[in-house]
Amino acid sequence: MIGSVTSLQLATTLLLLYGAPKLPSISSLAREELPLKSTGRIKSTLHPEASAIVFDSDLQRAAKDELPFYADIDRAQAIMLERARLIDRDLARKVLTELDKLQAENFQSVAGRPAPRGSYLAYEDHLRSVVGRKASNLHLGRSRNDINATLLKLKLRTPYQELADELLKLLRLLCGLARENLKTVFPLHTHRQPALPSTFAHHLTAFASALARDLDALLAVHPILNLSCLGAGAGGGTTLPILPELTARLLGFSSPPLNSIDSVASRDLVLRLLAACAILGSSLSRIAETLLLWVGDHGLATLPDELVGSSSAMPHKRNPFLLEQVQGKAGAIVGFLVAGITAMHSTPFTNCVAVGTEATRHVWPGIDHSIGATRLIRLCLSGLIIAEDTASAMLETSFVNAMETATRLTLGGDLDFRSAHNEVGRLVTSATQGGAASLLAIEQHDRALNLATSPPPDVIARTAQTGGGPAPDAVATSLDELESGIERAVTILRDLCAGWGRAHEELRSAIANLEVPTSQTTNGG
Repeated sequence: MIGSVTSLQLATTLLLLYGAPKLPSISSLAREELPLKSTGRIKSTLHPEASAIVFDSDLQRAAKDELPFYADIDRAQAIMLERARLIDRDLARKVLTELDKLQAENFQSVAGRPAPRGSYLAYEDHLRSVVGRKASNLHLGRSRNDINATLLKLKLRTPYQELADELLKLLRLLCGLARENLKTVFPLHTHRQPALPSTFAHHLTAFASALARDLDALLAVHPILNLSCLGAGAGGGTTLPILPELTARLLGFSSPPLNSIDSVASRDLVLRLLAACAILGSSLSRIAETLLLWVGDHGLATLPDELVGSSSAMPHKRNPFLLEQVQGKAGAIVGFLVAGITAMHSTPFTNCVAVGTEATRHVWPGIDHSIGATRLIRLCLSGLIIAEDTASAMLETSFVNAMETATRLTLGGDLDFRSAHNEVGRLVTSATQGGAASLLAIEQHDRALNLATSPPPDVIARTAQTGGGPAPDAVATSLDELESGIERAVTILRDLCAGWGRAHEELRSAIANLEVPTSQTTNGG
């Protein structure tokens, strides 16, 4: 009875009657071009609405921001795979020739292709269509995971260098202005009130000291930036005899991956960069606020017309809005850092979209805002005009020598410091109530204290040597140390960029050598 026939028996009967169905061989599959929408395992492209969210269908942006880096990675990969005898020399030559053609045309041949699975696979599809199917053999020993981690570092080089260079320009400006103003007296404010005698150079050197530490934090990131990820594959390395030391060297990295999981899982480089940018932004915002106070109610400085804005309604206004731009950008950088940390938080320690895509996207506006804020502060400081008469008058009429008076009364008489402090406070109260402009102005009305022991503010500023005070010699010593640090930073950056330049030349040399016929290479070797 049919009901008693098992499915296995039925299948056996059909095989005997009609023979086994003819299946394509592995070799015939290799000869056929798989349709673009199929990956073998997945038979259709991503849903269009989902694709519109996660992939940029317009490859013009990728042609500018990503494809040049893919090409550099593939140049190094082709050289390495040929030397490791994993691809033949002819394929390597064809790939390298096509990459140069693409570069010359700004990757427009790729930009015109559909990208249902992202820019990298559209780029690879182009190479396969032009060079041949074996162009995808460039993917041996690697994955999009280690490619994208490497691309991030290559792409960060230019903005990283630009930010460091901009910060160095600002530091040099501050040190130069400070050298020129070692004796320019200027009030030091606390709680937005004149507090102590100081100099303009003293303030500028303080700004520079904080910014020099911000530069140190930025430079502390460069060893991570200079560590290659290529060869880590999807996270498990590879059994193939690839040469990750070679690809690292050809791309200007100091060393190959040390741990394959860390290489594809970690984007702490982004967080460390954003943290450095956020702290730098905080320093810049505080400097901006100080300058706003100086050019505002204090009247201690002005900005030239090319660095202020007007009002659409109030004819008299000269708005120092560029300094407010600095503060706004600095706040946004903190937001980028928080967004990056939040995206990475509690994600698995492996390749992860939340880390590699969503968290890292915040580094670009973060660096861009940092560059802009640093440049704006530099422009404002370079154009700042100090009102020296106003500064001197504020020092003379704000009792900023009161602390020095209390100190000298303590050292020169029977009063302890707290008693001297109270006595001088009483005199200041009397002076302000009586309309006197300074302590010395009321000496004739109160002979109980020898106020002649209190020097004028400009003398205090010139002689406050200890503790990093405003005395010219003390400030000059600080500037010597700052300028030495600047030169050390310049050396680090110069060596870093020189290494990138040497790698570019070595890669080009390796390509040129590959283009020489094998017989000539053998004869010459």
